[in-house]
Amino acid sequence: MSPRVLAAVSRGLEPRLRTILPECELCFVRTGVELVRALDESRWDMLIVGMSFDESSAIAALERVLERGETFPVVCVRGVPFGRLGQPALDALRLALGELGAQNFIDLLEYPDDALGNARVRAMLEPLLLQPQDHSSPP
Repeated sequence: MSPRVLAAVSRGLEPRLRTILPECELCFVRTGVELVRALDESRWDMLIVGMSFDESSAIAALERVLERGETFPVVCVRGVPFGRLGQPALDALRLALGELGAQNFIDLLEYPDDALGNARVRAMLEPLLLQPQDHSSPP
């Protein structure tokens, strides 16, 4: 059975995630409402949240996952520049997201969208996908 990944990311990241995780069953949502509905309706092996998702509501999405007691890994990604946000602000964001339960923050801008860059991103995601998930209790 293919790993099921819920991706709350901008449209521009969809092709790249399909390239990075070709064997996964990917479901893309565009709004917070769609994210909550998808969490309610199905089980997931991973959640990927883009930092520009639904007007930067990644923190609210993580809080929702935490409140629900979900056991799947959560990975935050940045795929577009934040304007003038510097490295100290990115480091603070990584720390804050980790405190909310994100297992990783991947700045896709640090990895070219080519075979080598995508392989490096996949290498960060793969161990999380291989973790056993507890799907025994209903949402």
